[in-house]
Amino acid sequence: MFSVETTEEILNKLRNMLSDEDEDACVRLREYKAGCGCHSKIMLGLGLEEAVEGEDERIDVDGVPFIAEKDFLLKHGKSYTLTLDENKQTVLTALQPPA
Repeated sequence: MFSVETTEEILNKLRNMLSDEDEDACVRLREYKAGCGCHSKIMLGLGLEEAVEGEDERIDVDGVPFIAEKDFLLKHGKSYTLTLDENKQTVLTALQPPA
């Protein structure tokens, strides 16, 4: 199991986004590659997708479903915080290294 700490403001934003999606849609924790070539780096972020049985873990935070691939959790750990930056963009941060 993993955990996501966040604010009610962010949860409301995610609820609104999910209301426009299929009822099985969840907030996926994922990694993105930013940049290209030797200057690229991995960043954590979110996506909206359906869970894949057997490959994903799922938790609900105040009615918002979050999912993450088991391999993602092994790589980045099981504890995350979701905040807003100065531009009101969501920022996903791993709180502890994987065990």
